[in-house]
Amino acid sequence: MLCAWKEQADKLSAEEISRENYDQWRYNYPKFDTTQHWAKVSSKELSDTLAKAFKDKLKTD
Repeated sequence: MLCAWKEQADKLSAEEISRENYDQWRYNYPKFDTTQHWAKVSSKELSDTLAKAFKDKLKTD
């Protein structure tokens, strides 16, 4: 999270973005944050069910 804020502050300092764009970003954080990637993770129940269903197909060394 801090890296995202520093990145935007650096862009503002380097005049890569305007003060308006910076304010828009910070007032709406994390909506406009593109530095983080979110992913959905399946539930433990689904994971356990799949593991049980394919247990006989898994090789253990």
